[in-house]
Amino acid sequence: MNFCSDNATGVSPEIMTAIAAANCGAVLSYGDDEYTQGLQVKFSELFETSVTVFPVATGSAANALALAVVTPPYGAIYCHGESHINLDECGAPEFFTGGAKLVTITGNHAKIEAETL
Repeated sequence: MNFCSDNATGVSPEIMTAIAAANCGAVLSYGDDEYTQGLQVKFSELFETSVTVFPVATGSAANALALAVVTPPYGAIYCHGESHINLDECGAPEFFTGGAKLVTITGNHAKIEAETL
């Protein structure tokens, strides 16, 4: 395994087999396909409430889009200066939020304490 990035190595054989099996016919896009709908049902059952899911291909997309869902363009995202989102996402949060800013906070051992906020 290579933990430097979620797209540095190939997927497991089981994932590739599932992708190949799903790669047939035509399906609707933008979440209207049977796979996304099925995933939405499974996550709703898991969390015991209705949820909306939007599968993405990479961790960077997942991190930035998740922040964009809860942060308006004029908002701020507080994070530690040593956090992954600050050091490794290369402007993706600002891009996908439409302008929200990462505001870094210090703390021992790269952790933020409530008093600091």
